[in-house]
Order: sequence, then C-alpha cells, then structure tokens
Amino acid sequence: MQSIILSLASRHALSTSEVVQEIESAFALLLSQWYQQEVMVFLREGMRLEVVAYSKLNGLPVQHMLHLPSVLSRRQFKAILEDHLATAAVIKQVRLLKSYERRLLWGEVVYNRTSDNLLIEIEIVPDEPIIAVCPLNRIGLHERSAGRFQLGQRRAFHLRRIDPVLVNGTPRAKVILDRVSKTLTENLLRHHLGDAADRFQFHCLKRYVGHKSIVLATRRLPREVIVAVDRELKERIEVQIVKTLP
Repeated sequence: MQSIILSLASRHALSTSEVVQEIESAFALLLSQWYQQEVMVFLREGMRLEVVAYSKLNGLPVQHMLHLPSVLSRRQFKAILEDHLATAAVIKQVRLLKSYERRLLWGEVVYNRTSDNLLIEIEIVPDEPIIAVCPLNRIGLHERSAGRFQLGQRRAFHLRRIDPVLVNGTPRAKVILDRVSKTLTENLLRHHLGDAADRFQFHCLKRYVGHKSIVLATRRLPREVIVAVDRELKERIEVQIVKTLP
C-alpha cells in the first residue's frame, strides 16, 4: 500500500498524508451522494476502504458499516480518485503561488496573434515554467501593434491573479498578467534600483498607460533607473519630490 501512496504522491506533487486525506474525502463525498446519508471513508491496510455511515436513532447518533457499491468498478474508482487528486494538486499549487501576486515577472512571449490574448512563459518558482495569459485589454494601446511582443521577446509583467480553473474538464492553475498596473511601474523601479531600493521611498500616484506615470518620491531617483523603466513601458516617468508619501 505504501508504494501506491508514494506513487500517487509523486505523480501529483502531494505529500503521502495529503494523498490519504484526498482518497478518503473523495470516496466519502461519492458514497454520501450514493447512499443519501453522511458517510465517512477510512483507508486501511491493503488499500481497503472502510465505509461508515452516520445517522440518528431516537435523537442519538449511531453508526454502521456499509459495503462499497458493487456496480462501481475498479476503473470508475480509479478515475474518480485521479480527478480528485489532480484537483487537490492544483488547489495546493495555487495556494502556494498566491503569495506572488502583484509582483514583477519577466516572461518570454510564446504566442501572439492579432486581436488575441498573449501567452507568456514565466517562472514564478525557479526552473518551473508556466504558461500565463496576458489579456489584450491589459496591454496598452500603444503596445498592441508596435512589435513590442514578438515571439521570443522578454518583457516585464505584473502578476495580477492566480486561480484554479477547469480547462475541458481538467483542473489547471490560471495565471493572469498585465502591463497596465501602477504596481508594474513601482516594481520596475525597484528592480532597476537593485540592492539600493531599500534606501528610497516612492509611490506611483497615477498611471496614464502609454503616456506617463506620476511617481511621488522622498528623494531623487537615479536618472538611469528612470530611463530604464521609461524604455520598458514606453511612457514617460514623471517623478515629483515630496516630503512624505500620502
């Protein structure tokens, strides 16, 4: 049994305890619907499923053992389990990646067709490439037809959102990027400041995509940093010096 659990854990990037939990919850849900009552399932030695039904008699809780429905084949059980584990794996992945939302990511353009969304290969976690989507309406008008997103080009993106979704019935992590966020301006400034970023305080007050970003700062930012962000976004970076940030 242990080898089977380890194999499932490796295939779905889950721990062995998570696999056991998902096996039990998958069949508990299925059999609760089948028997129209609350059912708990426990995985025992030899991959044997112990099924316990809970009900009330004269107001007191009682439990009794049930048999697995004979009409459900081993193949059906396997398919149900694989679907449940795949969903659990995606939910776990999304939960881990959620902390990266609103960060700066550099990605390579892998798909770009007129009047369609961009597909970008990114690495949120090093050495784990993911294909993300940058919707057309999340790209400035000045960049949509200016040859800025040719195949193989690397561009900066704001990681907008990560959600679990079903694609043709298969669970997937959907990663949404954009090029229009004020946060992208701020993160690009921090990126080009490098190790010196902690010595500066600034905030992007407003962004007019394709025209200019208005940045408030408590001290002057290096010119080469402003120029680098200007060139990446193709818009003017206007820095206003203030005593304190709002």
